Amino acid sequence: MTYALKNPLRIAWIPILLLLTYLVHANSSFNNFIVFAQTCGVTAVIASARVFSDNDKKQWKEYANPKEVPGNAQWSETAYVWAKPNSPVVMDVEGLGEDFGDSAYYCFDTSGRLSSIEHEFRTAWDWGFTEQRPFDRAGKETTKSHFFSTKDRKEIPHPQGANDVREAMTVKVYKRLSDVPFFSLLTGSTPSKW
Repeated sequence: MTYALKNPLRIAWIPILLLLTYLVHANSSFNNFIVFAQTCGVTAVIASARVFSDNDKKQWKEYANPKEVPGNAQWSETAYVWAKPNSPVVMDVEGLGEDFGDSAYYCFDTSGRLSSIEHEFRTAWDWGFTEQRPFDRAGKETTKSHFFSTKDRKEIPHPQGANDVREAMTVKVYKRLSDVPFFSLLTGSTPSKW
């Protein structure tokens, strides 16, 4: 038995739609960063990121790529930075430990002042915490935050045990780009504009 295709163009869109749906959901965390970077005024290209880490726990160092960063069983922290002269700077700091991990996106304006942070903390106990913190020109911040299930990303009430990891859950706030611990490696010196 054969069926006549009444609208072959409509049927051709089905595989394309499925492919696009897969691509959108496959890299949602990367997409979140891309949206954050664009909001900051930076077009982030993975290959153009500078990579910094203090995983050897002695001091921050720059690495040619993430594969060169030494591992650390207790806690590893790696920063990816996109910076161009006379442009905003965007930074993604990824931390990973035995029971939790986090990511913090920072946007610094052209004068080196922090303009926004997006932070996500994830635990091995199936819950996480996320916050968005934009800063106005005077440095005043507004915060929007909630806890979520790491299984389905849905908002949940304050989980049991969250207060026990309050310190680990707290994002580091660098009010100026020059406050970043590897700033001298980033610039090679201390430019007066930052």
